[in-house]
Amino acid sequence: MLITRPVKIQSTISGFSILEMAIVMVIVATLLGGLLVSISSTQEINNRIDAENTLEEIIEALYGFAQVNGYLPCPATPTSNGAEARTGLACTRIHGFVPSATLGLSGSVNADGLLVDSWLGAYRYSVTNANGRAFTDQVGMRTSLTALGISMGNLTPDLQVCTAAACGTAIASGLPAVVLSLGSNWIDVATSGADERENSGETTLNGYDLPNDLDFVSAPYIEDTFDDQITWISPSILFTKMITAGQLP
Repeated sequence: MLITRPVKIQSTISGFSILEMAIVMVIVATLLGGLLVSISSTQEINNRIDAENTLEEIIEALYGFAQVNGYLPCPATPTSNGAEARTGLACTRIHGFVPSATLGLSGSVNADGLLVDSWLGAYRYSVTNANGRAFTDQVGMRTSLTALGISMGNLTPDLQVCTAAACGTAIASGLPAVVLSLGSNWIDVATSGADERENSGETTLNGYDLPNDLDFVSAPYIEDTFDDQITWISPSILFTKMITAGQLP
Protein backbone atom coordinates (compact mmCIF):
# COMPACT_ATOMS: atom_id res chain seq x y z
CA MET A 1 0.00 0.00 0.00
CA LEU A 2 1.31 3.36 -0.95
CA ILE A 3 1.55 5.66 2.02
CA THR A 4 1.80 9.36 1.31
CA ARG A 5 3.17 11.76 3.77
CA PRO A 6 1.55 15.13 4.20
CA VAL A 7 3.44 17.87 2.43
CA LYS A 8 4.56 20.58 4.80
CA ILE A 9 4.01 23.98 3.30
CA GLN A 10 6.34 26.60 4.75
CA SER A 11 5.39 30.25 4.38
CA THR A 12 8.05 32.88 4.61
CA ILE A 13 7.29 36.38 5.77
CA SER A 14 10.12 38.70 4.94
CA GLY A 15 10.55 42.04 6.75
CA PHE A 16 12.15 45.29 5.59
CA SER A 17 15.89 45.35 5.49
CA ILE A 18 17.78 48.21 7.12
CA LEU A 19 18.51 49.63 3.67
CA GLU A 20 14.86 49.53 2.67
CA MET A 21 13.82 51.21 5.90
CA ALA A 22 16.41 53.92 5.34
CA ILE A 23 15.09 54.55 1.83
CA VAL A 24 11.51 54.81 3.11
CA MET A 25 12.54 57.24 5.84
CA VAL A 26 14.36 59.43 3.32
CA ILE A 27 11.28 59.53 1.09
CA VAL A 28 8.98 60.36 4.00
CA ALA A 29 11.35 63.06 5.27
CA THR A 30 11.53 64.60 1.81
CA LEU A 31 7.76 64.67 1.50
CA LEU A 32 7.31 66.16 4.96
CA GLY A 33 10.04 68.72 4.31
CA GLY A 34 8.31 69.86 1.14
CA LEU A 35 5.01 70.08 2.98
CA LEU A 36 6.50 72.18 5.79
CA VAL A 37 8.18 74.52 3.31
CA SER A 38 4.88 74.92 1.49
CA ILE A 39 3.02 75.69 4.73
CA SER A 40 5.72 78.17 5.78
CA SER A 41 5.64 79.93 2.39
CA THR A 42 1.86 80.15 2.46
CA GLN A 43 1.92 81.62 5.97
CA GLU A 44 4.50 84.23 4.92
CA ILE A 45 2.35 85.24 1.95
CA ASN A 46 -0.72 85.53 4.18
CA ASN A 47 1.22 87.61 6.71
CA ARG A 48 2.39 89.99 4.01
CA ILE A 49 -1.13 90.37 2.62
CA ASP A 50 -2.41 91.10 6.12
CA ALA A 51 0.33 93.72 6.68
CA GLU A 52 -0.43 95.35 3.32
CA ASN A 53 -4.12 95.60 4.19
CA THR A 54 -3.32 97.07 7.60
CA LEU A 55 -0.96 99.63 6.06
CA GLU A 56 -3.78 100.75 3.76
CA GLU A 57 -6.11 101.06 6.76
CA ILE A 58 -3.54 103.17 8.59
CA ILE A 59 -3.13 105.53 5.64
CA GLU A 60 -6.90 105.95 5.30
CA ALA A 61 -7.15 106.60 9.06
CA LEU A 62 -4.46 109.29 8.78
CA TYR A 63 -6.33 110.98 5.93
CA GLY A 64 -9.53 110.82 7.96
CA PHE A 65 -7.84 112.25 11.04
CA ALA A 66 -6.49 115.20 9.04
CA GLN A 67 -9.92 115.85 7.53
CA VAL A 68 -11.53 116.00 10.95
CA ASN A 69 -8.78 117.72 12.95
CA GLY A 70 -6.91 119.82 10.40
CA TYR A 71 -3.48 118.32 11.05
CA LEU A 72 -1.61 114.99 11.12
CA PRO A 73 -1.03 113.18 14.44
CA CYS A 74 2.37 112.85 16.04
CA PRO A 75 4.04 109.42 16.22
CA ALA A 76 3.41 107.27 19.27
CA THR A 77 6.29 106.26 21.56
CA PRO A 78 6.86 103.15 23.71
CA THR A 79 5.58 105.13 26.70
CA SER A 80 2.46 106.73 25.15
CA ASN A 81 0.38 103.53 25.12
CA GLY A 82 -0.55 103.79 21.46
CA ALA A 83 -1.53 107.47 21.57
CA GLU A 84 0.31 110.26 19.78
CA ALA A 85 3.18 111.62 21.86
CA ARG A 86 2.99 115.38 21.74
CA THR A 87 5.01 118.12 23.42
CA GLY A 88 2.93 121.26 23.37
CA LEU A 89 0.97 121.97 20.20
CA ALA A 90 3.35 120.37 17.69
CA CYS A 91 5.49 117.26 17.36
CA THR A 92 9.10 117.38 18.43
CA ARG A 93 9.67 113.81 17.16
CA ILE A 94 9.63 112.87 13.48
CA HIS A 95 9.98 109.10 13.85
CA GLY A 96 8.03 106.72 16.05
CA PHE A 97 5.07 104.38 15.84
CA VAL A 98 1.54 104.40 14.49
CA PRO A 99 -0.68 106.20 17.06
CA SER A 100 -3.39 103.54 16.78
CA ALA A 101 -5.24 104.67 19.91
CA THR A 102 -5.45 108.24 18.60
CA LEU A 103 -6.58 107.02 15.17
CA GLY A 104 -9.10 104.59 16.65
CA LEU A 105 -7.53 101.58 14.92
CA SER A 106 -8.16 98.06 16.19
CA GLY A 107 -5.68 95.20 16.02
CA SER A 108 -3.04 93.36 17.99
CA VAL A 109 -0.86 95.48 20.25
CA ASN A 110 2.28 94.64 22.20
CA ALA A 111 3.06 95.22 25.86
CA ASP A 112 3.72 98.91 25.15
CA GLY A 113 0.32 99.36 23.49
CA LEU A 114 1.83 99.68 20.01
CA LEU A 115 -0.01 98.27 17.00
CA VAL A 116 1.88 95.22 15.67
CA ASP A 117 1.87 93.19 12.47
CA SER A 118 1.60 89.40 12.11
CA TRP A 119 5.28 89.02 13.04
CA LEU A 120 4.67 91.06 16.24
CA GLY A 121 6.77 93.97 15.01
CA ALA A 122 5.39 97.44 15.78
CA TYR A 123 4.27 99.48 12.76
CA ARG A 124 6.56 102.51 12.29
CA TYR A 125 5.25 105.98 11.45
CA SER A 126 7.23 109.06 10.47
CA VAL A 127 5.77 112.53 9.87
CA THR A 128 7.39 115.65 8.40
CA ASN A 129 8.27 118.60 10.60
CA ALA A 130 8.70 120.94 7.61
CA ASN A 131 7.23 124.44 7.44
CA GLY A 132 7.59 125.07 11.15
CA ARG A 133 5.89 121.76 11.98
CA ALA A 134 2.71 123.10 10.38
CA PHE A 135 1.61 119.61 9.34
CA THR A 136 1.31 118.49 12.96
CA ASP A 137 0.51 121.74 14.75
CA GLN A 138 -2.54 121.10 16.91
CA VAL A 139 -4.02 124.51 16.07
CA GLY A 140 -4.48 123.16 12.56
CA MET A 141 -2.53 123.57 9.35
CA ARG A 142 -4.59 126.51 8.13
CA THR A 143 -4.05 128.57 11.30
CA SER A 144 -0.41 127.53 11.51
CA LEU A 145 0.31 128.48 7.90
CA THR A 146 -1.38 131.84 8.34
CA ALA A 147 0.70 132.54 11.45
CA LEU A 148 3.88 131.56 9.62
CA GLY A 149 2.98 133.51 6.49
CA ILE A 150 3.24 130.38 4.34
CA SER A 151 0.92 129.77 1.41
CA MET A 152 -0.33 126.39 0.23
CA GLY A 153 1.93 126.63 -2.79
CA ASN A 154 4.99 126.90 -0.57
CA LEU A 155 4.40 123.77 1.49
CA THR A 156 7.49 121.55 1.48
CA PRO A 157 6.98 118.17 3.20
CA ASP A 158 10.38 116.52 3.04
CA LEU A 159 10.20 112.74 3.52
CA GLN A 160 11.17 110.62 0.51
CA VAL A 161 11.15 106.96 -0.55
CA CYS A 162 13.99 105.64 -2.71
CA THR A 163 14.95 102.42 -4.47
CA ALA A 164 18.07 101.94 -2.31
CA ALA A 165 19.73 103.32 0.79
CA ALA A 166 22.03 105.57 -1.25
CA CYS A 167 18.84 107.20 -2.58
CA GLY A 168 20.07 107.66 -6.14
CA THR A 169 16.51 107.30 -7.43
CA ALA A 170 13.50 108.61 -5.53
CA ILE A 171 10.23 106.73 -6.02
CA ALA A 172 8.31 109.46 -4.21
CA SER A 173 9.44 112.71 -2.60
CA GLY A 174 7.89 115.62 -0.78
CA LEU A 175 5.91 113.24 1.44
CA PRO A 176 4.08 114.34 4.60
CA ALA A 177 4.17 110.91 6.27
CA VAL A 178 5.49 107.36 5.83
CA VAL A 179 4.22 104.13 7.42
CA LEU A 180 5.94 100.75 7.32
CA SER A 181 6.08 97.17 8.54
CA LEU A 182 9.53 95.70 9.15
CA GLY A 183 8.49 92.17 8.16
CA SER A 184 9.51 88.90 9.73
CA ASN A 185 13.11 89.90 10.47
CA TRP A 186 12.20 93.07 12.40
CA ILE A 187 14.07 91.85 15.46
CA ASP A 188 17.35 91.64 13.48
CA VAL A 189 17.28 95.06 11.81
CA ALA A 190 20.63 96.03 13.29
CA THR A 191 22.36 93.20 11.41
CA SER A 192 20.32 93.36 8.18
CA GLY A 193 21.27 95.02 4.91
CA ALA A 194 21.74 98.73 4.29
CA ASP A 195 18.29 99.13 2.72
CA GLU A 196 16.47 97.79 5.78
CA ARG A 197 18.70 99.76 8.14
CA GLU A 198 17.72 102.90 6.24
CA ASN A 199 14.10 102.24 7.17
CA SER A 200 14.64 101.45 10.82
CA GLY A 201 18.17 100.82 11.98
CA GLU A 202 19.81 104.19 12.48
CA THR A 203 18.89 104.87 16.10
CA THR A 204 16.94 103.32 18.97
CA LEU A 205 14.20 104.40 21.34
CA ASN A 206 13.51 102.30 24.44
CA GLY A 207 15.01 99.30 22.68
CA TYR A 208 13.12 99.80 19.41
CA ASP A 209 14.97 100.42 16.15
CA LEU A 210 14.05 103.63 14.32
CA PRO A 211 15.27 105.69 11.34
CA ASN A 212 17.08 108.94 11.94
CA ASP A 213 16.81 110.84 8.67
CA LEU A 214 14.27 111.70 5.97
CA ASP A 215 15.02 108.83 3.55
CA PHE A 216 13.26 105.46 3.27
CA VAL A 217 13.61 102.48 0.95
CA SER A 218 11.04 100.50 -1.01
CA ALA A 219 12.52 97.49 -2.82
CA PRO A 220 11.38 94.10 -4.18
CA TYR A 221 10.82 91.36 -1.62
CA ILE A 222 13.81 89.07 -1.17
CA GLU A 223 13.60 86.57 1.68
CA ASP A 224 16.24 87.18 4.38
CA THR A 225 17.42 90.30 2.52
CA PHE A 226 14.56 92.80 2.24
CA ASP A 227 11.04 92.18 3.51
CA ASP A 228 9.94 95.66 4.63
CA GLN A 229 6.57 96.90 3.41
CA ILE A 230 6.17 100.65 3.08
CA THR A 231 3.47 103.12 2.11
CA TRP A 232 3.01 106.85 2.41
CA ILE A 233 0.63 109.77 2.38
CA SER A 234 0.35 111.52 -0.98
CA PRO A 235 0.60 115.30 -0.48
CA SER A 236 -1.85 116.01 -3.31
CA ILE A 237 -4.43 113.58 -1.92
CA LEU A 238 -3.96 114.94 1.60
CA PHE A 239 -4.40 118.56 0.50
CA THR A 240 -7.42 117.71 -1.66
CA LYS A 241 -9.13 115.84 1.17
CA MET A 242 -8.40 118.64 3.66
CA ILE A 243 -9.65 121.34 1.26
CA THR A 244 -12.84 119.30 0.64
CA ALA A 245 -13.31 119.01 4.42
CA GLY A 246 -12.80 122.78 4.85
CA GLN A 247 -9.53 122.35 6.77
CA LEU A 248 -7.40 124.19 4.20
CA PRO A 249 -8.06 127.28 2.09
